[in-house]
Amino acid sequence: MADSYKIGQERTADGAATLLCIDGELDINARDDLRAAILGAVDRGDVVVDLGGTTFLDSEALGALIDGYNAAVSGGTGFRVIKATGVVARVLGVSGAGELFGS
Repeated sequence: MADSYKIGQERTADGAATLLCIDGELDINARDDLRAAILGAVDRGDVVVDLGGTTFLDSEALGALIDGYNAAVSGGTGFRVIKATGVVARVLGVSGAGELFGS
């Protein structure tokens, strides 16, 4: 079965952070890749996770985002989630994670 998500990575325009652009459905199948991408980015400094192209977010993927947030806080770097809409924004809101992530 093909992955139903894509994780792109680049520096922000000002070079101050790593921007992770996530497209597709984030579920248990995406969890490990998402966690690895976030933790790798946290090692290089501030992280911005763009969920504008994300159509689904389950508890496993949310856990990976929270792991990234915790790693950033522990390492003294910034972590934000931006552009969450629809069901993804609802999951972040209902779980309270949106407040953690500054979204």
